[in-house]
Amino acid sequence: MIVTDMPIERLIPYARNPRNNTAAIDAVKASIAEFGFRQPIVVDEKMVVIVGHTRLEAAKALGLATVPV
Repeated sequence: MIVTDMPIERLIPYARNPRNNTAAIDAVKASIAEFGFRQPIVVDEKMVVIVGHTRLEAAKALGLATVPV
């Protein structure tokens, strides 16, 4: 697995993601602010998010320009 920092705007949330973790965004945001990313966001070859939608939204809320992918 290759992990690299990618610009947030290149990532595409999966449109049919069945999970709604809006309530968890603030907690994840606080965790990222305190500890950083402990796990990268997982994407497919087209940069569609497979795992990490809540982390992506938290990073956006924090105003981060890049995230580990």
